[in-house]
Amino acid sequence: MAKLLRQHSLCYVFDSDDFNKIPQNKDVLIMVELNCPASKALLQKANDTNKFRNPSRWFIIEQAEKLDNYNFLFDSDVIVAEMKENLYSLFILYKTHNHGALIKESFGTWTASNGLNKTSEMDKPASIRRKDLMGLPIAASIVISDNRTKNEIMTLRNIFVDTVAKSGYRQICPLYDFLNASMVTLYTDTWGYQTNGTFNGMVGDLVQGKAELAGTMIFITKSRLDILEYLVYPSPPTTKFVFRLPPLSYQNNLFLLPFRPKVWLCILGLIILLTTILLINAYWEYEKLDIRNNNDQTVLRPNISDITILVISAISQQGSFTELKGTLGRVVMFLLFFAFVFLYTSYSANIVALLQSNSNKIRTLSDLLNSRLELGVEDTTYNRYHFSIATDPIRKAIYQTKIAPQGSKDANFMSLEEGVKKLQTKPFAFNMNLGTGYKLVERYFHEHEKCGLQEIQYIQESKAWQTCRKNSPYKEIFKIGLIRNQEHGLNDRVNRLIYTKKPACAFRGSSFDSVNMIDFYPALLLLLYGMMCAILSLLLEFFYHKRVMRISKNCA
Repeated sequence: MAKLLRQHSLCYVFDSDDFNKIPQNKDVLIMVELNCPASKALLQKANDTNKFRNPSRWFIIEQAEKLDNYNFLFDSDVIVAEMKENLYSLFILYKTHNHGALIKESFGTWTASNGLNKTSEMDKPASIRRKDLMGLPIAASIVISDNRTKNEIMTLRNIFVDTVAKSGYRQICPLYDFLNASMVTLYTDTWGYQTNGTFNGMVGDLVQGKAELAGTMIFITKSRLDILEYLVYPSPPTTKFVFRLPPLSYQNNLFLLPFRPKVWLCILGLIILLTTILLINAYWEYEKLDIRNNNDQTVLRPNISDITILVISAISQQGSFTELKGTLGRVVMFLLFFAFVFLYTSYSANIVALLQSNSNKIRTLSDLLNSRLELGVEDTTYNRYHFSIATDPIRKAIYQTKIAPQGSKDANFMSLEEGVKKLQTKPFAFNMNLGTGYKLVERYFHEHEKCGLQEIQYIQESKAWQTCRKNSPYKEIFKIGLIRNQEHGLNDRVNRLIYTKKPACAFRGSSFDSVNMIDFYPALLLLLYGMMCAILSLLLEFFYHKRVMRISKNCA
């Protein structure tokens, strides 16, 4: 028997009922001889406090039939040695649930001469040997928002209603087949959030022991880590902000983009150079060609104001009624207008191209916050919760300024279909479940509208997990069965059936949108400022003329 015990890392032998000697959360072997006076009290205390559970291992020398009253649960590791003459017959005992029938597995035999002789079945893990639960009813809690889902849980009717619940149900059904268990379904209206120190909804069902398994996938949060066992995450779809690349004018001033900064500086240098040449030439003509006493109003006078007006006319392709009369002056004016004809043509062509271009500068939540895009969120319980509890400054600002601004009657929570249609027609970012949202995108969007769809993640932990309650005796077998679903492609089949991937951009067709006010907003501002300056100049001239006339009368 000593050889058997040496297979375990640590062994404690109890001579009394000092139950505190049993270490907590350590892989130990506890050996009990039922003939000892204190052994029955020890086993009863272990039974009352669930100490037969993993990670403790028990070795009991007694007939198995005398242990029927103890709850050796599904994840227990209890070996019983029954002595017959010089042979010990070793059995593993467990029950599928509390107060269930005792199940015996043959571990092997032990003799002093031959030692331990294990059966071949013991080479398999306990979770595989015990996977047949013989129809045991196991409750699963499922989150729904519409009572019709109870009758449509396995149908594809109204697929956009409780999509997550329907996909989750389909993904756990093979698990029950694998375990040969029967499903008991509990329905609730929320995932489960902490209120007044207790959890409601699906999490509440798991904490209170009403359910062993979560039938709907759930996000990881700090408050749930201590009460849930996170097993696998079977579905790639997640929740993100989706938006079409906005027009370039939403992020930039289009009228500054046609040329690079160095080109603008070169143009400014050209203007200064030509203005200087025109001024010198005008002075030369004024002196050499004897036009000092010439009353011809079309002659360009050598002053800054007239020359500036001429240059501005050339830049804006408006022409001028004043000109230089000499041969050299005509050549300079030809070069002036010729140069700005080409610059004007290049500038206009670039403006037309930029009006049809999109901006790719929105890449982070901060960019999204500072953009001109309107934001909306799919109206679900988890979205309302996660958006409202955001503590990160950027996320909090997004919620308080663009989702639910203070003083506004309605927050921007909307149905999936309404959000996708708005995404199609407006500069709009919509936080949605990608799997179901893209299904509607495929339905409503034209092919060229599917190009340029961008995603930004808001919820930090956006992977939805399948879970069970903390310390569930079925945790390991649940995990094995759910991983098996993934390996066999069962989850992928459900995902392909219910969810849709991001649409591929088949071709970028020629799509010309109407020019919006925001596209030429800077030009309107320039026009407005110009009109204000013109009116101000007119008033100044008026007051100046009035002052000159008053001075003239006084002198007369």
